[in-house]
Amino acid sequence: MPFNKARKFRTLLGLSLLLTVFNVSTTFIYATEWLSIPDTRLTWDISLDLAPSIAQAQDGRIWIVWHSYEGEPPKADILYKVYNGSSTFPWSPIKRLTTDIGDDVNPSITTTVDGDIWVVWYSKRDGNSEIYYKIYNGTYWSPDTRLTTDPNKDEFPSVMGDKDGDIWVVWSSNRTGKYTIQYQVYNGSSWQPCGQLTSGEEEDENPSIMQAQDGKIWMVWERDEDLFYKVFFKNMTNIEPDTILTENGGSIIDWHPSIMQAHDGRIWVTWDSFRLIGTLENWDIYCKIYNGSWSEERITSDPANDVMPTIMQATDGTIWIAWTSTRFDNFDIYYKTDSPPQHFHDVAIISVTPDPDKFYAYQDLNVHIEVVPQNQGVEGEFIQVNCYVNSTKIGSKMVHVIAGQLFPLDFTWNTSNVIPGTYTIFANTSIIGETDTDPADNTFIDGKVHVKIPGDVNSDEVVDASDLFDLGKAYGSELGDPNWNPACDFNGDEKIHSSDLVDLGENIGKTM
Repeated sequence: MPFNKARKFRTLLGLSLLLTVFNVSTTFIYATEWLSIPDTRLTWDISLDLAPSIAQAQDGRIWIVWHSYEGEPPKADILYKVYNGSSTFPWSPIKRLTTDIGDDVNPSITTTVDGDIWVVWYSKRDGNSEIYYKIYNGTYWSPDTRLTTDPNKDEFPSVMGDKDGDIWVVWSSNRTGKYTIQYQVYNGSSWQPCGQLTSGEEEDENPSIMQAQDGKIWMVWERDEDLFYKVFFKNMTNIEPDTILTENGGSIIDWHPSIMQAHDGRIWVTWDSFRLIGTLENWDIYCKIYNGSWSEERITSDPANDVMPTIMQATDGTIWIAWTSTRFDNFDIYYKTDSPPQHFHDVAIISVTPDPDKFYAYQDLNVHIEVVPQNQGVEGEFIQVNCYVNSTKIGSKMVHVIAGQLFPLDFTWNTSNVIPGTYTIFANTSIIGETDTDPADNTFIDGKVHVKIPGDVNSDEVVDASDLFDLGKAYGSELGDPNWNPACDFNGDEKIHSSDLVDLGENIGKTM
């Protein structure tokens, strides 16, 4: 059978044929912890259920979405079930998310800091492959909303809500003549322009995105290298190079990666791989775990084919993996979870950000500092958070933070009577009544904030005629005007007018 591109294999016929094509002779030895956990079947209908994605809502319920081919000829829609933990009926009935006349496939789900649930997928309803999304606010679903309008194909999206409330969507597109990874970010009011994340000679598809505890954005995806498919990853925040993750001699195809970071800081990547294990060749789910170095474990070992995994960790510490399986001569959704980890207590400071987020601040103003602690343990904790400027504590707060939660806090530094100069901003945290198992990340140093004399526009540490000249060019402007200069807004009212001129005049001739 001649090879074709990955997207063509993802048709039902192509996938079914591919499951039995290769004959590979290399064997592997894996740990058996996950293999000892039973696989649980989630869907039982005669339709074809594929490509699950999993997330936990703020109310603790687990959501799984997938696409299902029903009818004759088959037509795909997005479906979902919700897990509430009840001992009698733990899963809701199947609910339908899309009903249009075109195929809706490969959904991805995430929850946001404000509690909304986003589902993103690609649809062929417009005669082309385009990215769509819906938002659930806890009561209602929004209408289907189209994100992409490029005449080329946009497919296989992954969505992630970051700690700042922004929504990231990454997907694969052939708009450059070959498949590359594209992305867009919603900042709470509008979608930012589309950007490109990969640009090599190979075909890049099927990305998965997540934000690490330190705020950095990570992505994994599959790459076609001369018809051998491998998983790659990169740190998008540092613009690091593409790095190969799977390069096993017995694996010809590694597909459908999914990434997440556990509360203990370890990074998990799952994917499906076609290998020969003993005398049996088929698809199984594997994972790699990063804890200073990468280790690998096999997740499934059924004689049937297990593909298209998704992974997440719940607030109680359990790790959930769901996938599609061909057991019982059909495509159904399965899942498994590990046991909740032993209780441990771990909190961290993730970020410390002065507002305005810039190097300088003027005397006699309030500088707001956002401190973000996270509970990286497995149960709720009461924590103490302290914010400092140099060695001076400017505030202390006690809050209750559930497992896994990011909890932004606002501290105010009043710079009245503060001597002009450069100051270090940092924060620390501790667990009330418990010992932190990983205290190394309990302190976070943001950097430097330079306090200036009002009127020192050009930061040369003296108020003189050159500052007056700069103020004159910006005089009368407001935030957003072409001649706006924030360095001339000495009182922070987002206007440059007479009060700023008075401040400069009162300080003319002053030096640090």
